[in-house]
Amino acid sequence: MTKKDIKLAGLLILILFIYAICGIFLNTLDVDIKLRWLFWNEFLAFLPLVLSIPASFFLYLRKGWIIIGMIIGIGWLLFLPNACYMITDLIHLDSSQLIGWNGEYIPNLKEWVALIYLAAGIFLAVVAGLASTKIIAKSIGLKRGNIWNVIYNFTISCLVGYGVYIGRFLRFNTWDILEPLNLLRSLYHDFDRFALMFSILIAGFYFIAYMIYERVEETSK
Repeated sequence: MTKKDIKLAGLLILILFIYAICGIFLNTLDVDIKLRWLFWNEFLAFLPLVLSIPASFFLYLRKGWIIIGMIIGIGWLLFLPNACYMITDLIHLDSSQLIGWNGEYIPNLKEWVALIYLAAGIFLAVVAGLASTKIIAKSIGLKRGNIWNVIYNFTISCLVGYGVYIGRFLRFNTWDILEPLNLLRSLYHDFDRFALMFSILIAGFYFIAYMIYERVEETSK
């Protein structure tokens, strides 16, 4: 982890704060934004970024601190799917009034503002997740182009993909890990072809997004 990573994390958190203020302001203008669930999902999506910083710090110290770093790192991994989960929140647009019965787009400014606001929240969440994934990668010595970095990306992406499926379709939360037997029982009985293909779909998205994020970060040095 570098000072640049800390500054980026701070900037993203600041933008999230501004994003929340804008949402509250838009609600006063009768823009239909479901702030309660959106803010909660954004909070969960940013937790991996917040956890990645102390995890990276303690992993960097090594020696007796590495255990603490690993524990926080596990927390980071458990919450990471929340960052990508927000992509599925696009389903909430099914009730929007943007297209008329004749297929023409409706010039309803408030509906379009709500759409852009939701899209911005999803973008923020995904970027926060990618940033946290890169911070952890740096803390364990992984660099772009290294085979172990590819394996790391692949593994994390697969876990994120399945995690999003668990959250969206099985309706489990991260803290349900505290009841492992009930969780494992449900995962065993509910795993089918759709679960596999959906998980692969999200995993593929995250894998490619992380590759792009790494490339952009490298060129910005």
